[in-house]
Amino acid sequence: MLFQAAEPRPCLTFNFMKFTALCVLFCIPVPLHSAIEVSVNRDRGLAAACQVIRAKRAAGEQGPAVITVDEARLEIASPLTLEAQDSDLTIRAAAGKSARLRGGSLVNGFTKYQGEILQADVSSIVKPGMKLRQLLFGDQRMTLARYPNVDAADPLYGGWAFVEAFPASGAPAGHDWKSTLFVKPQDLRTWAHPEDVEIDIFAQYGWWNFVMPVKAMDANTRKLTLAKPCSYDLHPHNRYHFQNALEELDAPGEWFLDPRTKTLYFWPPVPMEGKEVRLVTLSSFIEIKAGAKQIRISGLGFTGCNNTAITMNNTTDCSVLGCTFDKVGDFNGSAISLNGGSNNEARSNEIGYTGSTGISLNGGDRITLTPAANKATNNHIHHMGVFNKNACGVAANGVGHIIAHNHIHDGPRMGVQMSGNNIIIEYNHLHHLCLETQDGGAIYTGGRDWLGGRGSSWRYNRIHDVVGCGQEATGLKHPWFTFGLYPDDNTGGVDIIGNLVYRIAKSPIHLHNSRDCLVENNILADGGAYQFDLHGWRKEDSFFKSHFDSMVKGYESVSGQPAWKAMRGMDLHPRDAIRDDGTMASGDIIRRNIMFSNSPDVKYGDLRNVTAKWNTIDGNLVWNSGHPIGTGLNKTGPDQGPALLEEKFASSKANETPKGWGFNARPQPTLKLIVVDGALQADCGTSDDPKQKHTTFHGPDVPAKAGAAYRARFKIKSTEPTSSVQTSLAMFKNGGGYWQGKSNVLAVTSQWQVVETSATLPAQGSAVWKPWMTDFWLRLDCMNETGQILIDDVRIYEAAPLNEWASWQAEGWDKSSLVADPLFMDAAKDDFRLKPESPAFKLGFKPLPIEQMGQIDDEWRPRM
Repeated sequence: MLFQAAEPRPCLTFNFMKFTALCVLFCIPVPLHSAIEVSVNRDRGLAAACQVIRAKRAAGEQGPAVITVDEARLEIASPLTLEAQDSDLTIRAAAGKSARLRGGSLVNGFTKYQGEILQADVSSIVKPGMKLRQLLFGDQRMTLARYPNVDAADPLYGGWAFVEAFPASGAPAGHDWKSTLFVKPQDLRTWAHPEDVEIDIFAQYGWWNFVMPVKAMDANTRKLTLAKPCSYDLHPHNRYHFQNALEELDAPGEWFLDPRTKTLYFWPPVPMEGKEVRLVTLSSFIEIKAGAKQIRISGLGFTGCNNTAITMNNTTDCSVLGCTFDKVGDFNGSAISLNGGSNNEARSNEIGYTGSTGISLNGGDRITLTPAANKATNNHIHHMGVFNKNACGVAANGVGHIIAHNHIHDGPRMGVQMSGNNIIIEYNHLHHLCLETQDGGAIYTGGRDWLGGRGSSWRYNRIHDVVGCGQEATGLKHPWFTFGLYPDDNTGGVDIIGNLVYRIAKSPIHLHNSRDCLVENNILADGGAYQFDLHGWRKEDSFFKSHFDSMVKGYESVSGQPAWKAMRGMDLHPRDAIRDDGTMASGDIIRRNIMFSNSPDVKYGDLRNVTAKWNTIDGNLVWNSGHPIGTGLNKTGPDQGPALLEEKFASSKANETPKGWGFNARPQPTLKLIVVDGALQADCGTSDDPKQKHTTFHGPDVPAKAGAAYRARFKIKSTEPTSSVQTSLAMFKNGGGYWQGKSNVLAVTSQWQVVETSATLPAQGSAVWKPWMTDFWLRLDCMNETGQILIDDVRIYEAAPLNEWASWQAEGWDKSSLVADPLFMDAAKDDFRLKPESPAFKLGFKPLPIEQMGQIDDEWRPRM
């Protein structure tokens, strides 16, 4: 199947004079109804204005309706609900004026409590069942009383406590991973009402946070128990803070609401004079119900609500234009939700400091691929996810949405996250993302149902400074393990074209078992570890096993639909996904890209479980500022000299572990590594302990020469029909560090086979080399839960090295690619325009429309 890169789309213009002339020429009747106009002021609120319009229409007045908000600051006590009868309505600020709607209830009557802390009776404000989490002081959010306190000097990475590590013996027997954790001695707390307290924790791998109710803390054992289980396991070293306890109100800007007495406690960060205190009690500002059409909300400001500020449910041709959203939404509250319907738009809005996501788009029919055509265009979205760290700038679910020309930055996780088909993400400027989480991307999707992503385009986006944050025993790490473009978990059929991606923690693009994706004409620059990743699954992998049923169900739900027959890659059933070489990732094409780095420690590509038989990487321009192109592949030439290690286990004592061999990881204490019938037999097993996830064992030390290449050759088989085994060469010194060569992934059967694994050790003087690297050893990992693997006739040789680029090409990759300076105008200053003499043009590379990436001027864009 042929792929063709899409050209930048020209702007469409509308000639109003020509249209008017045509109307006259063909005698098209033009409605002449004047608008029904009603103003909102101190005497008449929004709801009352809507009632006036309804009454006028009921009395026979026709035509569009306009509600003009004249008040600069308008208090909203309850949501405005609009229905189908309110169609053809505009709600806007008065010309030349700003109008801000506020959803906070004013708190007065403060008296001194103790020290700098004030108190006020809010029983008239707080209604039964309310759980309020936002207090505004002069339109600024205050901090719910917490421990540890916010670190003003480092608000993202400071001010955290960390879950205590288990003792050397591991987790206690029967440990409840989702409901209990252990706190460090310095973090023990005493609360009069622990049932009020919440823990805000980045559980398990720190993908995002969870706010969970506390049940109890045992001062003797230091065990904390949650009132209900967390969705993810609570791991040692997870970062967290406690919140919502009067005892933790000990810093300026903190507050607490006692649910029993309805008393608000508050420590003002500055004197109260001239400042308002507002408890956010409003659920949302505007809710538009199904059937409404052509409702336009423009030029208004919104501050303070607990749910999503504006929601449109199954509406048509409705829009939010040029509005400002500031500090709206609690944990699940966003600025704008276009939920279903068709042809709705959020355009040119200023959105900041949302509790959760900025804008969400939903709609369309995935079975028939009928598009919703909902749009998020030209918005400025920043500092989203104040409470919910899984929030993104724009979230799109369904079919046929458009996300274009947005400027999205300073978020805890993704910039744009999509799930669905035929979704266009183009001309956006995305940066400073994944600031608080790991394993994310500026643009992200997945395909666990086999359908995800297909027909979508990610094109002409400018992406940079995607940071990432990891949780380790030594504290938080940043930048850390995150990506620019991230088609995850079997994503299929996405066109990734013309993007500029640079300064990314791990790699500019990570394709995780992607299928049928086209990656073309992109500039992928300055990855922290690689310029791109392409990782596939195998039949033995847990990903494949856990998602197989979902893939089959997804495929069969649409396989007979006419709209899907033309979709790329849909002629293959998931049951046939595993290719003849044991790999699954196929149909990916990575071509005519510029891969640029300026660091000798950054490698070109990271490939796992993919082959050139089923994927194409070629025609790219590759440059690492004159440094050798590192690929992580270390193919070796002939053996040099006699074997450095030669071991046949027939002469070893039966039922014992031979000298020099041992476990790196032993998931279960009963597992053995012993000689059986003249071969070394290792029991396979797994566990929930992240440090002992599967069986790993090693051979004896072999003297190492810095920069030398080595090959291990041995026989291997399994007691199971198939076992997944990884082999590599590695080095370790207690207190010094760890180094491992690239793993060789094997599908081991019950028949003996001879295999090899090789590596080139770090050269002395390189950034990776360390003085302790004097010995290396053979490492084997068995991923199976049961069974044994057996090895014999182990031989290790020094070998003639091949450079990594030659090894890469020998594997069938980049055979016609070019290693040369792309000649950017000034990459050091982020100017990635190409000089006219750039060698990229010889490969067919087309200049990127960099000046079009990001927001554009239009009549709706707020002037801040």
